[in-house]
Amino acid sequence: MVKRLGFLKLKPVVFLHLQKTAGTSIINVARQFYGNDNVISHGNYYLDDNGLLITADKFAQPEYMESRFGNISFISGHFGYDFAKQFMVNRYSFTFLRDPIERLLSFYYFCKTRNPEQFVTYELAQYLPLDEFLKLGFTHPVIKAHIWNHQVSLLADGWGASSNLTLKDDELLELAMRHLNEFSYVGFTETFEKDQKNILKDIGITIPVGNHKCNTNPERPLFEGLPQSSKNLLLELTKLDRVLYEKAWSKYFT
Repeated sequence: MVKRLGFLKLKPVVFLHLQKTAGTSIINVARQFYGNDNVISHGNYYLDDNGLLITADKFAQPEYMESRFGNISFISGHFGYDFAKQFMVNRYSFTFLRDPIERLLSFYYFCKTRNPEQFVTYELAQYLPLDEFLKLGFTHPVIKAHIWNHQVSLLADGWGASSNLTLKDDELLELAMRHLNEFSYVGFTETFEKDQKNILKDIGITIPVGNHKCNTNPERPLFEGLPQSSKNLLLELTKLDRVLYEKAWSKYFT
């Protein structure tokens, strides 16, 4: 256990943070209680102690993974199950799901607000209308990894799984659901305030911290107001994610 502030006993954590589902505010709270040096988030798990990119071969070495991340109390990031599983046995683990169409729309309009020089996803969202961006979800390796059944892909395997898919859709879905059942807690963006409270309590943070969502974009259009061409693309790109989401929602709320 990690001891902070004298009276708190905080559990070690691994948080599989699916993009645009929720969780940045939980990471911000974690930094307050675990300390910045004990929290890793977003894409920082790709970096070593010197700020250099970790090579793929090192990620495959258990001894390296333990030496790099074993002493970090709160491991979070936009990684998949293949990364998270190495730490889940001895840590409290959680993730969030979100209505897949809402997540995809949120991702696109979030990218439109960012610096296009940072990532190709930001750049393409800047000048492509919604339908053209969505079409890339079937062909463009980077865009596909972000929007083609993103939640199922990362829970079944990891980043890029949708780019070199060898499993059939039903096999991929089955894997994702099986892995989802291994987490200590599964939250939903739609019930974020309740889930955040439960998660923080579970890991040992019992001090009221408030409920504040980060990176929200309330001005983006809703699914109902989109042209049919956009609706069709969104439905096709989220076919597996919608099944996963509905099954998970039924499990935890019925």
